[in-house]
Amino acid sequence: MQALPLDFRKLRVGYWLGAALLLLVAAVLAGLIHPLGGHRVYVPPSVWQLPLDAAWSLERMVSAYILSLAFSISVGMYIARNEKARKIILPILDILQSIPIVTFFPAALAVAVRLFGGGRLGFEIGAIILIFTSMAWNMAFSVYESVRMIPRDMLEAAESFGIRGLQKFVTLLLPACVPGLLYNSIVSWAAGWFALSACEILQVGNQSVPLPGLGSFLAEAAQSKHHAIELNLLGVAVLLGVILLLDFFLWRPLAHWAERFRNELTVSTMTRGGTGVAGWYQHGAIPRLIVRSVLLPLNKGVNWAVARVHGSAKRLVLPRVAPPAPLLRAYEFLQRMIGWLVLAAIVICGGYYCFAVVHHHLPALAWEIPAAIGSSFLRILLAYVLSLCWIIPVLLWARTRPRAMRLLSSLAQTLAGMPPIALTFLVVGLFVHHLQFGPRWGVELAGLVLLMNGVQWYVLFNMIGGISRIPGDLVEACGAMGLSRWMRFRRLLLPAILPSLFTGTLTAFGGGWNTLIFSESIAYQGHYYSVLGIGWLLDVASSGSNPPIASGVPLPAGQAKALLLAGVACLIVVIVILNRLVWKRLQAWAADRFRIEY
Repeated sequence: MQALPLDFRKLRVGYWLGAALLLLVAAVLAGLIHPLGGHRVYVPPSVWQLPLDAAWSLERMVSAYILSLAFSISVGMYIARNEKARKIILPILDILQSIPIVTFFPAALAVAVRLFGGGRLGFEIGAIILIFTSMAWNMAFSVYESVRMIPRDMLEAAESFGIRGLQKFVTLLLPACVPGLLYNSIVSWAAGWFALSACEILQVGNQSVPLPGLGSFLAEAAQSKHHAIELNLLGVAVLLGVILLLDFFLWRPLAHWAERFRNELTVSTMTRGGTGVAGWYQHGAIPRLIVRSVLLPLNKGVNWAVARVHGSAKRLVLPRVAPPAPLLRAYEFLQRMIGWLVLAAIVICGGYYCFAVVHHHLPALAWEIPAAIGSSFLRILLAYVLSLCWIIPVLLWARTRPRAMRLLSSLAQTLAGMPPIALTFLVVGLFVHHLQFGPRWGVELAGLVLLMNGVQWYVLFNMIGGISRIPGDLVEACGAMGLSRWMRFRRLLLPAILPSLFTGTLTAFGGGWNTLIFSESIAYQGHYYSVLGIGWLLDVASSGSNPPIASGVPLPAGQAKALLLAGVACLIVVIVILNRLVWKRLQAWAADRFRIEY
């Protein structure tokens, strides 16, 4: 495993990202300096708006991903190295990951609108926060797992050589996170695309606020009464084009670059050629000339600015004289006390508010919550089992075929990025209308397909990351000893991928709970289809413009808020029980039992 280079030039993508960042900032400023009147900031879908819609969606995705990356690295490493913080933060991350995204709508919109006003900027910030909630938790779990899987002797060697602080972060901790973080970034990016339609059509009271973007375009196209099929297919085609371009110009070069950070016991003879832009750069004279003559000066300027900022921050932050030990202990005690007091105040105030709302306004529909959670759990479990049935055989077949693995990753990233509103148009039309399964079973099958699309990619990309971390010399040793395929799977592959499988399972169930809001409550060409489940109940409770419930009368605002709080509270209890009793124990067992030691 190599140390992480500080020079952006060695990353081969730093100059691309630098140039893209400048263009992105200019585009955002150009779009936001023109305030748009009223709450409705979008018009019905038009073909000519698609390029601009794609640019706006990409801007929100990039902004949310940058926030998610900073959050995941800082929080993931902190909880991996601090056992006390781990006991508090890990359950919170489990809960946040598993709560459907619609439950974040009121808080995100309230914060954004109050801080930035009710204009375009406030809604843009709210949408970015919502996309962040669909990306960050999975990436934080990846960093946590990667740091926990660092061999103990490497940690001891770093301590014995006096490598601490920033040097340890740059040369040991961050490089160990690169492979897993990359593959989980891909699936988190896909999760952002998946949630885009919900994040770009915000609910402010009883009013819908669409923002310009591919998600809102697809949502408007699905409900359009004229040329719905053509508009929907065109929007899906543009979305697939954006996903494929990002795969070629961003994710493939990063995947090639991440191969240098694998743990190797010795120098392996297994080579991995460049793909996409990486191979294009290595073997092309014209791209190399463009990079060296145009983008390299920009890269040097960025490196110079980063070095100056880092030096100034180091002089400001690091004390010249170490503080006395009693003063340091008093500071740590005061810091802990303030943290516990703030946490206690938040819990007490939040609990009192929730109790007051639920006690006075809880509707009769709340008695459906236990049955709804049970039905939803069975659907997620079925989708998870069906996903494993194809993921494990396909990965075992593709692991020794680099071209097949690259094709699988590209195809998975493309399909994972399909937002539910696009898939809804296809699967509901297929199962309900064309195959004529009827509203009941047709919606169940369509919801199962949507649910699998929200579950399987977490497992797949985590297992791809686990396979990529298998040292090449161990694979060569198994081949030299003539082990059978079953023995290789039992002695090498299964122990190597189990930690990633359990991490993927944890995040997959979180993604499944999130996907329920789309798979159990489906709007299709003016018709509303639903099945009993917690996703349907939360959709009823969170949307003021939601179709009427069985009684024929929409829920009042107070009862809707009480139902939302009660449903989220019960869902949190179930998630915590499952995670603490099942998934976290399996994850800890696999991390300790199958750690690679030198």
